[in-house]
Amino acid sequence: MQEHQQQPYDTTLKALLREQAADMIPYLVEEAEFVDTLDSEVLKPQPPLRADRAYKILYRGEPHVLHCELETGANSRMAYRMLSYHALLLEEQRLPVISLIIYPFRTKLPVSPLREMSRQKELLVFHFKVLALWELEARQYLKEHVVSMYPLLPTMKGANASMLLEAIDELKQHYDETNLGRRLLWLRTLLERVKTLPREDKHRVEERIHMFDSLLEDDPYIQERENRAEVRGETRALQRAVLNVVKARFPALAELAQQQVAQINSPDNLDLLIQKISTAPDESLVRWLLSPAA
Repeated sequence: MQEHQQQPYDTTLKALLREQAADMIPYLVEEAEFVDTLDSEVLKPQPPLRADRAYKILYRGEPHVLHCELETGANSRMAYRMLSYHALLLEEQRLPVISLIIYPFRTKLPVSPLREMSRQKELLVFHFKVLALWELEARQYLKEHVVSMYPLLPTMKGANASMLLEAIDELKQHYDETNLGRRLLWLRTLLERVKTLPREDKHRVEERIHMFDSLLEDDPYIQERENRAEVRGETRALQRAVLNVVKARFPALAELAQQQVAQINSPDNLDLLIQKISTAPDESLVRWLLSPAA
């Protein structure tokens, strides 16, 4: 449930960085300059790791890798996860790696550095950066007209309806219809989650964004995102249906079903599995159907 609730915010932040990395990176890491995007699937240990975003940059004039993870909640193992990414990127790229975690919503933050100790001896020290967006001043980005950061303004300190309406007006001047609609979607998605703005302020901003609903409806990116959300919803419903059938007919296999069904993301495959389990003559066949090799 928690992963499902975080999904739209994760998707929004990743899309924002994917499209605007060159403009945003100098504001995320001081003295950094975008060079190129790295394939996030280069990290292929077992089990596989997939970084949110990774880039080649110039940092203080020298080649580096910037690895960004976008987190919408607390994770006690986050520092260890960042270390895994860091080591893999270092091995792959043979360049210094700057590791950055971006948090849009107030939560408990990991503390850098991560130290590995053996008694009193330091075996490893891993430094990473943490950027809490709620600590940034929204007014400063408006003052400097950093439009690439405007979709993030609702998460920042001091944001209010007047600022966000001003930002929307500037976005309208800066982008064509397709790109404008996309950025308004990102801004609205983050606005829905923040708790620091009064309800009246949110309502005023949402009313202004509603004026651009036609742009949002026609954007292929948004249509694709809605289609993916629809498929995810159908998949979750079918996963629950499989579990219900197993519990009703073969309750001893409920735990196995819980483990295996979570790995099946195809609605067609889940639908077929429901049919087979519903008509299976005995438990051994269902156990075979639920096995990874089936």
